[in-house]
Amino acid sequence: MKFRAVKGIFIKEVKEFSREKMAIFWVFIFPILWLLILGGIWGNENPTLNVKVGYYSRENVSWIIHAIESVEVNGERMFTIYHYSSWEGGINALKKGKIDAFLVFPNGFTVNLTKGYPTYVEVYYDKSDPQTYQIVKGAITGFFTELSSRLQEERLNMVGKYVPRNALPYILGFAKPVTLEEKTVEGTKVTPMEFYVTSFIGIQFLFATMLMMSSSVLEEIEKGTLRRIASSPASPWDFLIGKMSATFAIILVSIFTGLAFAFLAFHVRFFPSPLGWVVIVLASIFSMSLGLAIGMLTGSIKTTNAVVNLISMPLLFFAAVVVPESLLPSWARPIAKYFPLGAALKALRKLEIYHLSVSEVRVELSIVTLGALMMLAVALFSYRWRIRRLSA
Repeated sequence: MKFRAVKGIFIKEVKEFSREKMAIFWVFIFPILWLLILGGIWGNENPTLNVKVGYYSRENVSWIIHAIESVEVNGERMFTIYHYSSWEGGINALKKGKIDAFLVFPNGFTVNLTKGYPTYVEVYYDKSDPQTYQIVKGAITGFFTELSSRLQEERLNMVGKYVPRNALPYILGFAKPVTLEEKTVEGTKVTPMEFYVTSFIGIQFLFATMLMMSSSVLEEIEKGTLRRIASSPASPWDFLIGKMSATFAIILVSIFTGLAFAFLAFHVRFFPSPLGWVVIVLASIFSMSLGLAIGMLTGSIKTTNAVVNLISMPLLFFAAVVVPESLLPSWARPIAKYFPLGAALKALRKLEIYHLSVSEVRVELSIVTLGALMMLAVALFSYRWRIRRLSA
């Protein structure tokens, strides 16, 4: 390896990048926009749930409506109640999205409840949005399940006044045969913004490095400079090391910019450990090598950009960059687990967010290391193949 050749390629690459306004946008402005948008939408640790509930009843059910309205989470009401004078009015409001659920209390509801008779409540949901439907149904079901349990306990307490004292515990067991006691353990607390900061880093070593490497090499081909470099004393390794070093240096500045913005805008203190930086370097080597191989094999900037987008865009999801692995379908989880970039991001999160030991991420480290070395060999082979084509 000739240091002067590597240095010359490095300086040339940085100077050319500084003149590309579009490249500066994608490397510096886009990550900040990414953090700003996702942080603004999903950055809150505990977003308040508010369910709009409408109801219709021919009798006075103010006591249960007051109970529903009094449910609070984090000091804010969970339910907002709307009264409708007819069944049709409530159904129309539900269809138009004005409310999330519609309750219908039948005649005799209060009488049956106070006398200990069984009763029911009709509840209507709009299933057009499956996610909202599940959330609303869970909130409504949770309230009435707790209400039924308390009413049953009160009724059995009443019955207990007329039975032997030693039989009362067995009678109360009918109300709550099994009670779930919640215990908390203070483990590692992960905020949504910490996840999105690692997502931003993942975008950089998945998309930006791959695109920068492939595009810059193809520009060398179109300008004819690659042919001149090939005929110079500089070896393929000099060219690769110079290009990759310049690309990684630019991405490094981009990562520092994003981390600083996350700290200033969202107060997220996130800075990778030395081993975390090793993971980032290995992932970047894999991505840059893949981009170089694509560029060398296609020989066209338009084709290369299409292939890079075809690879990187699905991987933003399937490699668990923008969505947690737990939300992926079962067929996509092996991609996040075994694909080198997915394994790298998983290792980075385990190390920096959950603070696991090296032994607990050895599988991911092995995958990304082996993947980086193999892809680097493929990139070198494709580079030499393209040089022979240019020399022919």
